[in-house]
Parts: sequence; C-alpha cells; structure tokens
Amino acid sequence: MGVHIWQQQPEPITEFAAEETVDIVVVGAGIAGCVATQSAVESGASVICIEKFGKPTAHGSDVGAINSIVQKREGVHIDPLEAARLIYGWSQQQANYNLIRIWADRSGEVLSHYVRMAEARGYTVRINSRLTARADWYDLEEKYRMFRTAHLFDIPEGSDLPPQRWGAAYLVDVVFADALERGARFLFNTPAEQLIKENGRITGVIARGEDGFIRINARRGVILATGGITDNDEMKECFCPISLRVDKVENFPKGGNMGDGLVMGKWVDAAFSRCYPAPIIHPVNLSVLGPGMASSWLIVDRYGRRFMNETAFEPMVTNARLNAPGNIAWTIWDADYLEHFRKQEPDKFSALPDNVAEQVETCVESGEYVRAGSLAELAEAIGVPAGNLEATVARYNELVDAGEDVDFGVPERFLSPCRRGPFYATKISAWLLTLPYGLHVDDNSQVCTEDDEPIAGLYAVGNVQGDYWANSYPVTCPGSSHGRSVCFGRLVGCALAHGENLDGTPSA
Repeated sequence: MGVHIWQQQPEPITEFAAEETVDIVVVGAGIAGCVATQSAVESGASVICIEKFGKPTAHGSDVGAINSIVQKREGVHIDPLEAARLIYGWSQQQANYNLIRIWADRSGEVLSHYVRMAEARGYTVRINSRLTARADWYDLEEKYRMFRTAHLFDIPEGSDLPPQRWGAAYLVDVVFADALERGARFLFNTPAEQLIKENGRITGVIARGEDGFIRINARRGVILATGGITDNDEMKECFCPISLRVDKVENFPKGGNMGDGLVMGKWVDAAFSRCYPAPIIHPVNLSVLGPGMASSWLIVDRYGRRFMNETAFEPMVTNARLNAPGNIAWTIWDADYLEHFRKQEPDKFSALPDNVAEQVETCVESGEYVRAGSLAELAEAIGVPAGNLEATVARYNELVDAGEDVDFGVPERFLSPCRRGPFYATKISAWLLTLPYGLHVDDNSQVCTEDDEPIAGLYAVGNVQGDYWANSYPVTCPGSSHGRSVCFGRLVGCALAHGENLDGTPSA
C-alpha cells in the first residue's frame, strides 16, 4: 500500500525570496477566509490572506443563520436549542455539540453584521422560502423538520453592480471590499506550502510566490480556511468513498478543495476530524418537477422495486441511490402530477406556472423524461422488469389509499398515487456540491492533536473545520454550510485579533 502525502513529512523549506510579519495569516480566500480576514482587520489586527487562485471564490447560494435581522423582519423565530439538537441528531452524536451550539446561538448576530454591511452597499437580503428553507415544513415530524434559515444575498433590480452566478458570491464581494478598505492584504496566486512550527507553536506560513518562497510570520496565529476535500479523489477514497459514485462534481474552481489544510495540518501533528465526512450531495434535477429534491414521487431501482423513503430531504434520497444496485434509481409519476404537486407543497405551489405542462413536454422531447402509455411500456423504456414495476406501483398505491406508508414511512402529504397514464420516469441524479472534511478542533475552533491538545496558534474555519457534521449533511437548517463558515470565520477572526478564545477568555 502506498503512503499518502499527508503521511510523508516534507523537508522544511529554509530559503526564502521574501519575508513578512503580521499579526494574523489567513490561508484561503473563500467565504470563511474572507470573513476571517475582514473580521480580524476590523478588530485591529494586521492581516495577510493568501490564496492559491487569482481571486476570492464562492460557491452556492444560501447562507444559514438563526434569528438574524432579516428573519426578525419577516417574523421568523427559531429556537436555537431545538435546531442544535436536531443537527446533532443527524450526526448520531458523533459531532461536537458545543460547536453546533455556537453556530445556533451566535449565527444571527454574526450574519446581521454582514446584512447591514451589504445593505449599506445596495445589496438586498431575503429568506429563501421556495426551494430550500421551505416555509411549511416546520410542522412535519422532527425527522423532516426544516427551518427557514437560508438567506439569499442579491443586487437590486437595475443595479450597476456586476451579476454573479451564485448568491454567496455577493456576500464575498461585500466582505472582500470591506477588508481591503480596512487595510487587509490579499496575496493571490500564492499557494500555501507549509506551516511554520516553533517550540510547539504555529508561528507562520510558507507560501509559493512568483519569485520563490515567501515566509509570512504570524504574531498571533494562523487561520486555515482551505476548504474540504471535494476535488481530492485520494482523500475521498480513504475517508468518503460514497462521494466517488456521484454523477457530477459541481464545485469550482476545479482543484480548489484538495485538502491542503489537512495535509499541512497533519505535518505539524494535527489530527483529522473525529467524525465521518458529511458530503453535501443533492439530487439536482434541473427540470420542472425536480424529482428527488423539490418534490416526492415513487422511486424504484433497476429491478423495478421500491427501496427507499422518497421524501425530498436530499441526503435521504441520494444516500439510497448511491448504494442502489448499479447506482441507478428511477422516479415514477403519472399524468396527475399537477394535482400531486399542490398536495405535496401547498405553500410553495399554490400558484403553479401556466407552462408546467409545456416544460414537461420539453423534457420528454430532450430525453430527460421518459413517457409511456402504460406501466409495461414504461418499464421497457427504462429497462426494468415490467412485472416488478407493476407490482411495486400496486403496492405503493395501496399505501397511498391507506394514508400510511408502513414500508418506508413517507409522510401522507408526500404520497402521490401512480394510476393514470401517461406515465413518466426520470433518473435520480446525485451531484456532489462540496465535501466538508477537516481537522480535529476544540470548542474554540483551535486545531488539536490526536491527544486532544490544542496546537497553539492554529485555527480552522469553514470546510476545513472538522467535528461539526458527521455521516450526512443535515438540511434541517438550509444554508448552514455557508452559515457556519461565516459564523466561525468572524468569531475566530475577532477573537484571535483580541487574543481571546471564543468565550472571551484569554487564549493560550
């Protein structure tokens, strides 16, 4: 068996083209790194942020928080204790509950700071209540409960601000601009190579610049914000093999999440996360019905058998599909899909677009949807045994009529019969959006050794912060991936600048 790079101690780099000294070095200019940089410089520290790409990066849309000023404006109140308990439950009690509580208790105040900053620059912020933080899912049983935590940053109509593909990029733009105005320095195209450890303390970072290696000393500490392991197949095979079976990796820039922080951390005796990774994998069907993500329909495997709970709670659907025979699953529905739509999502689909049927027809013509006059014909078209499919549909319809899914437990609201032709099918997709997996940290987000001893001067935020999730990414609080990046980025940045722990006590 070969030795992994993180298990190979490199020769120390000792010759430098340049050397600088600041209070804090941040490694990575994504959402967590930009927030950490801005927060530290706002708190009076001198800061350099180094980034291996040519500009700040942001991926995704929602930013999750609890009881922000935006939620208060919209009359949304969330119990932080309940939210933390449910998120912790998703980890099967493997995660660090105290980290979850910090986000639940303090994310509102943190995000409110950036909402005010964004609004002062002409941006708008609202709650995403359509696709992710669905307004009427809170009344479901705890297993499916969803809070309205997802915040969307956007530019107002008619603005001359440049449009962005993803909403999180608007927040990064705001934070980056403010950090520059306050005197933070960003060194782009400057990848970190090694951490500097002296007398048991991390005292800086060695980075590779255009003219050679740069030594950047940090008086107070280093904050790693290098992302997870989304692009590193070797790490995925070791720590999260299910993520290798997805249809697509929807992450950018390519090569951005290579586990750089884990490797550098391991070289200075840091431990990897105590938890199994929680990949963010969604069934991203981009068509009108959004099967598996926006709505719930009967799902069968390649043998035409039902094998999962189809409630559109993303990890449940994709986890089952990725472990299905042949890594294939088909969604099945009938001609009454408009009626089923309204029953499943009465708030979201109270007013469906007039052209839904036209969009469905377009999907059929493109081959994304398969349509057939009978179940037998549909089975032949998608390559499953007709007898199995007909028996599966008959059993499913019995459960719908009884109003109780005793087989898999789908709530009655999401049970939609499959009786009237034509019948439709489409494959369930599985896209890896990001794979958080990081370093073992304590309650201050300070990186620790295998013996749980904090490493002086070293912190981790964003997806390189370990111990926060385990097994599956919970969609109980939509946007919490970005939300915890913002929350801990700010809390750690401010605390380190002041020489404090997150609770305000003096740091070591």
